Amino acid sequence: MRKFRVLLSLMVLFIFQVPSVMAEPNAPRVEVQKVRIQPIFRKVELSGTVTSPRVSQISTSVEGLVKDVFFDSGASVKEGQLLLTLDPEIQDAALAQSTARVAQSEAELTDAKRRLGIAKDLAKRSHGPKNQVDDRLAEIQIDSAALDSSKANQTRLAAILERHKLTAPFTGVISKKMAEIGQWVTPGTAVFELVDMKDLRIDVPVPQQYYVQLKQGADISIQFEALPDTVMPANIGAIIPVSDTDARTFTLRVVPKNKQLPITPGMSARVTIKLETGQKNVTVNRDALIRYPDGRVIVWVLEKDGDKTSVKERRVEIGLAFDQYVQVLSGLKEGDQVVVRGNEALRDGQTVQLAS
Repeated sequence: MRKFRVLLSLMVLFIFQVPSVMAEPNAPRVEVQKVRIQPIFRKVELSGTVTSPRVSQISTSVEGLVKDVFFDSGASVKEGQLLLTLDPEIQDAALAQSTARVAQSEAELTDAKRRLGIAKDLAKRSHGPKNQVDDRLAEIQIDSAALDSSKANQTRLAAILERHKLTAPFTGVISKKMAEIGQWVTPGTAVFELVDMKDLRIDVPVPQQYYVQLKQGADISIQFEALPDTVMPANIGAIIPVSDTDARTFTLRVVPKNKQLPITPGMSARVTIKLETGQKNVTVNRDALIRYPDGRVIVWVLEKDGDKTSVKERRVEIGLAFDQYVQVLSGLKEGDQVVVRGNEALRDGQTVQLAS
């Protein structure tokens, strides 16, 4: 019986000692990162809209009946490409009549010059009136003026006829077609809407308090709903000071650095602006933060005691978040090591192993 009690005591002692002996090898592996002081940035996220540098409501410069329409909505066209023609029948007739008038004026001028030559020859031989040469010179001046007038009218009618053809003023995409064959159109009435698809930009309404900071430059990135997994850098294209006085906003025009993006005017975009605050403070990797429903935010701080490495819970107060970092207002100091991987199920004072 005495031996049995001794054996039982040894077994109980072994059972209670096993956890402490086995604790170190079974300690969870964690990754840590040092807390550091760095400049603090304010990250502002706003919604913007993709816009085109040129959107033109195209109309004819003369009135007339639409004869042909060569493109529909959605078509891509090049600068100078024929879009629409008006019925030229009446204008063709007017131009033909004007051309005939020019030919007649040229013939009359030629005849007047011939008669002037005759008058000069007769005057030399004293066979004609002295004022006949002057009369022929005056006649040539009149016929020359008539010819110039006929040519000017011919040029005007030819220009009007040319305006019966509507061409694309720039390369782009037809977003709207507003005319059909047989329709009577007049100058100022849009028949197409043409959108320039090059050099697209994003217009963003920005609260007025950020105006000065943006004037000094900012780090900007954009993300499109059509490309949700891609964040792209961008530059400030323009700052338009007065936009919406009621909302107290101004317009920031953002230009993507990548000019080959598959985007189109009207698309929405999420614009992130990273503004310098002029401050430096303690920051921590956002992966180190653990948030609780009651509002508490804690981190696990690494502690070393000889060969033992453990973690201690530390409550922190946080400020601005930017990139992968969060400003720490209290609870940490520069150089503290905090757990950034493997911190999901730690306990206060628990022994850990550092991942190599």
